[in-house]
Amino acid sequence: MPAFTTDPPPFRTGGGQGSSLNRINDTLTGRLSMRSDLRGVGAFLLLTASFAMLTVFARFLDTGFTIAQQVYLRTAVAFVIAVVAFGPWIKWSKIPKIRPREWAVITVRAILLYVLGTTLFSQAATMSPISDVSFIAALPLVPVIGLLLRKVRVTATRVICVTGSAAGVAILTTSGLGSGPLPISWNSGKLIALIAMIALAVSYIGRDWHDNTLNNLEITTLTVGLGALGVALVSLLKGDGIPHVPAASSPLILWGAIAVAGVLNVTNVFLINYAFEHVDPIRGGNLLTLEGVWGLLFGWWFYRQMPTLGGIIGGILIIACALGLNLVNRQTPGTAEPSPVLVTVAPGVVPLRADQ
Repeated sequence: MPAFTTDPPPFRTGGGQGSSLNRINDTLTGRLSMRSDLRGVGAFLLLTASFAMLTVFARFLDTGFTIAQQVYLRTAVAFVIAVVAFGPWIKWSKIPKIRPREWAVITVRAILLYVLGTTLFSQAATMSPISDVSFIAALPLVPVIGLLLRKVRVTATRVICVTGSAAGVAILTTSGLGSGPLPISWNSGKLIALIAMIALAVSYIGRDWHDNTLNNLEITTLTVGLGALGVALVSLLKGDGIPHVPAASSPLILWGAIAVAGVLNVTNVFLINYAFEHVDPIRGGNLLTLEGVWGLLFGWWFYRQMPTLGGIIGGILIIACALGLNLVNRQTPGTAEPSPVLVTVAPGVVPLRADQ
């Protein structure tokens, strides 16, 4: 039975047996890589649905709290959840030993993700229709930034799929919801949403800035904690005061919404770190465009808004490009990226490392 070990091999077999073992090793490594990639894709699908749902919560919570208050409250709840849920997998003893560069990366990502991205996006959700904000959130900014920064190799397939996703978002945006075409108007709410999405996109790509001294759960917990602190300081400087529930609102419903939003918040940050660790920025960013489709579904579910024919066509185009990009770029077992996993194929046979 195949067994896995992480001890470096003292030597490797040669000749025909070594070649056969290499092929077996490559096949097993390729399968592991494909499985990891599929998990990353699944994480992106959950992330887009959860992020679109937070838009609904941002609009609802605006009835009882200021934007900064609702953001740091739900982020603080997310931090508590992260500490409790992820505590067994967090090595608290190494937190004080984190290098300054890693602290800088965590801080910058927390500012981009919460102080700028989430706060501005929540503000935009209260100023513009949820469907329009979701459409802007579906813009393929991550792939574009990934190409501009040369994070991944530029290929014709990637350019076509990114362009196709942008076209799908454009169709969704210009079609709108309802009985007829409803061109989007670029008021201040949409502009704020665009700025927020640029900040979020840079934060997503920033997953590669970490030096791998922390795992995803540790990164998630620290990012959420610093994010809550940063937004709370912004709220304090703005003079928002202590959060309180208006007399006309139900405390149980508002605080319940804060709790649910907190769960979604910590889930989002974990999915961001996990997904961008296993999927390259081009494919990952393309999958993020599915948020526009979730926006259509949630618009119908919560507000009974029916999508137009153009909205349906745009959604289908986005899904087709996202799936097409993943199918074309899916690695075959023989061409998988090298992996540090070591495979022992039989008792008494020296383990082979994938990169040897």
